[in-house]
Amino acid sequence: MSESDSTIPDVVRGALLGSGFPFQTAIAQLLNPAIGWQLSASEHPWQTPSGDDQFLDIVATNGVLYVCIECKKTRKETLTFLRPLGLSHTGLIHEVRCLRAKQISDSTKRAEMFCETWDLLPPSTVSEFCVVSTSDSRKYRRMLEHDARSVVRATDAFAHYFKGRFDPNRDRLTEACLFLPLLVTNAAIYTARYRPADVSLETGEFVALPKEIEPTPWVRFRKAFTSDSGPDLGDRTVFVVQAVSLVEFLRALKPAMVQPDPASVHFFRPRSP
Repeated sequence: MSESDSTIPDVVRGALLGSGFPFQTAIAQLLNPAIGWQLSASEHPWQTPSGDDQFLDIVATNGVLYVCIECKKTRKETLTFLRPLGLSHTGLIHEVRCLRAKQISDSTKRAEMFCETWDLLPPSTVSEFCVVSTSDSRKYRRMLEHDARSVVRATDAFAHYFKGRFDPNRDRLTEACLFLPLLVTNAAIYTARYRPADVSLETGEFVALPKEIEPTPWVRFRKAFTSDSGPDLGDRTVFVVQAVSLVEFLRALKPAMVQPDPASVHFFRPRSP
């Protein structure tokens, strides 16, 4: 858009440049059979347990996996994910903790949801801490957990919707029918690998900044985000992906050839009163 175009009212120009909806439509436009994915839903409605109306930006599928996408546009934010040595794996991993739809082997042949551990490509680093900063300040602006929790709950709601619409006489479930929450952003993404001993206990700040600070196109953000039914499902994985790398990520997204033995937790979503 040309800022010098005087035919555009300032109020319209400001609304168009400030809104996140154009970014969302640009992301949706990337989903097509040429990359093996298609749009399954846009602005999918769901409700919080308290009855607040919400909308999941995008749901896409490749016929096996379902990715539930929240689009986060920003002008100044940078995401830095921490990789402290000694607390968890700081290299590339394949592990993801997510929901899976499974057909029950009884007379009902119904679908049920379970939270399981799967190995998925492409690999990435994993982190449970993210520092959100702006280009003009050392202070973090907000916590990414709010966005991650929201997309986890939206993914749970879509999985519940999928389960409710499943017809065993018409539908068939693949072994890896997984529901994956994604945050897609235009923000720069970095990881910082460091020794916790390099943080001063007096100031709470680094004695010397980490030397291993690297850009990355995507990362696994994993922690116990609360779901609609509480934090009973344990850790969940949210992929955080740069928008410019989304097509590359989706083309590579698939289950690994060898899978771990899944430790399943039945996902029970209580009915609204």
